[in-house]
Amino acid sequence: MRSLVLCDNAEPEKVIALCRKYHLGIEIQGFYDPNTTEDAEELIAVYEGLLPKEIEKHFHAPFWDLCLGSSNRKIVEITRYYFDYAYEIAEKLGAMSITVHEGFIPFTSYPEGWIRRATVFWKEFFETHPGNIQMYMENQVETDPETLIGTVDSLENSRLGVNLDIGHAHCVSGLPVLKWIEKLEGRIRYVHLHQNYGKRDEHLGLREGNMPIREILDALNEYSPDAIWALEPNRPEDIEDSILFLRECGYLK
Repeated sequence: MRSLVLCDNAEPEKVIALCRKYHLGIEIQGFYDPNTTEDAEELIAVYEGLLPKEIEKHFHAPFWDLCLGSSNRKIVEITRYYFDYAYEIAEKLGAMSITVHEGFIPFTSYPEGWIRRATVFWKEFFETHPGNIQMYMENQVETDPETLIGTVDSLENSRLGVNLDIGHAHCVSGLPVLKWIEKLEGRIRYVHLHQNYGKRDEHLGLREGNMPIREILDALNEYSPDAIWALEPNRPEDIEDSILFLRECGYLK
């Protein structure tokens, strides 16, 4: 059956209760703001006190204003600083994977150059982080998956994959989500599932919005059958309803 985790949206107590109720894993999102470095130890202690040892754990790294393939070396240095920071915390909390945002902004850089720089970034990162934690690049404002594909294929490292955020693709890209899935295929190793109406990133439950969600779920199952799914609606009640929706669709017991 499908591997499913719940994104905590920096509300770990409420979401951990759902994880316990439905025997599901969690994506730790309390550190997504780069400013959490100022009180990281306190936040780590909060999560250590709340997280059940037995559940599957994943981690979302800080992402605001970070660009791993930037042509500005100072931007790359600060991005690397926050990725190192995320890796250290993910190890402490026992996470299996880390999601980072790719950071590519269309029309600000030639894709070919971006892919070259991103490949160098990841080679250096993995050389200094030889553990087993998987790294997933998430789309946010990209209009197509080409830089994600180019970087993953150039690196050829099994520890790097794509986190396809279907909500971001739907409200930002002119390319339908189904086409993203077809193009990315097995490079998709992790998926953020939530809905919107194509205008803004609303993070609604799966019964709302105007994405053809059942077709999308079927396509994900076909093209990336081993990908982990992570429910990311904003409200805990919408997360729970989306769990029930996935059950009705036959993707969960």
